[in-house]
Amino acid sequence: MRAALATFVLVFGLAGCRGGDSEEPPVHLIHNMDVQEKGKAYRKDTSGLFADGRVMRAPVEGTVATGSSFGNNVVVTLDQLNTDAHFEDGVDGKDNMTFPAAVKVGGEIPDTLADRGRSRYQIYCSPCHGATGDGKGTVAGLALDGGPRLTVPPPAMTDERVTGAVAGRIYAAIKNGVNNGNMPSYASQIPVEDRWAIIAYIRRDIQKQPYEGGEAIKDTGVITVASLEAGKALYKSKICFSCHSIDGSKIVGPSFKGLYGSKQPTDKGEVVADDAYLKESMLQPAAKIVTGYPPAMPQLGLTDIEVQSLTLFIASLK
Repeated sequence: MRAALATFVLVFGLAGCRGGDSEEPPVHLIHNMDVQEKGKAYRKDTSGLFADGRVMRAPVEGTVATGSSFGNNVVVTLDQLNTDAHFEDGVDGKDNMTFPAAVKVGGEIPDTLADRGRSRYQIYCSPCHGATGDGKGTVAGLALDGGPRLTVPPPAMTDERVTGAVAGRIYAAIKNGVNNGNMPSYASQIPVEDRWAIIAYIRRDIQKQPYEGGEAIKDTGVITVASLEAGKALYKSKICFSCHSIDGSKIVGPSFKGLYGSKQPTDKGEVVADDAYLKESMLQPAAKIVTGYPPAMPQLGLTDIEVQSLTLFIASLK
């Protein structure tokens, strides 16, 4: 008898869980703030706060909201709404070798700035670049499958391409990211002054060199005639040196030394590094990826004369 009763209860209990439509509202045991009075997008304003009865409001006339598109599809950030280009962007008409006046005290960079940078570096930079700046952070190690976690390995802070970079160039890397997003922008995580603090710490404690130095990148201007000298200048102004060495050493991409005329294995088969291949690689970096290197090169928007000049420069590096 008890077994029959238990079976009856079980069958009808399961039947009650079969689901179905109901016009009744669901049971809501804990309301929390789910049913509070509040305005919602695309809903009518029931609070009486706005005379036109709309919850969504038009931007105040003459203002530009942070993160919104503004002319030519440019996204406006909070930094760009300020006026000190040197402090906010690391540039003052060009990459700046100096720190902005806004972070100096009496015209000098205070040790407190580098001290602050130490903690910011350990939080944001050390996972990839290493606690000591050796480029061997945890994220830069091998993944569980034995492959690399990052497409492009992070440089050591003591690499020549970093020690030789001006402060404004390092600032731009923090703010905008580099290598096609391999290092993303940290603009949303690191406030402006903390970016300068990190650079001060790197200069003082890791590179152990003066705060302000390095080689400023010169603007090549408009090149009207292809030449080897123009190609050499473009190698620096287009920051080619950060990925392609000229001494045969491997960085992110193949070295330019001995590249011209050589045979290169790619994901599309073996190719000869002639004028046509180099032009294709500069204008369409992902067309043929050399075996053993990541697809990290961004499109540079080079003119034909700039391509010819860079090709002349690469061809000279026997």
